[in-house]
Formats: sequence, structure tokens, C-alpha cells
Amino acid sequence: MKIDIRDLLPEELSDESAYQLVNFFIDLTTELESCCFAQMRRHVKSTAKTRQDYLIHAVADDDDDPPF
Repeated sequence: MKIDIRDLLPEELSDESAYQLVNFFIDLTTELESCCFAQMRRHVKSTAKTRQDYLIHAVADDDDDPPF
């Protein structure tokens, strides 16, 4: 079952409450990025290598055709 984020948020918020809620999530995101930076970097690096390998093989398979 997929939950829409809007179902979790209050329908009516004052301007100040909306501001505070958004700032809370910005601060939370910043803290999460700080704590998990090394893991995120390793993940992105490993997936980038996989994508590069895929692209190299895809180009190598098409070497019979001229590039233009």
C-alpha cells in the first residue's frame, strides 16, 4: 500500500506553522545528509561505475555502425 505524503500532513496550516514545518524538514534532511554522507557517496559512486560500464558496453556493441 502506497501512502501519499499529503495524507500525513494537516490540511489547514497557518503561514507560521507551514514555515516551521518546512524548516523542520530542511533541518532534518541536512542532519540525515551529514550522518549518512559516506554511505550516500559510496552508493552513488558504485551506481555511477555500473552505469559507465553499461554505456561502454552499449557503445561497443554499436561499433559496426559509423557514429554519423
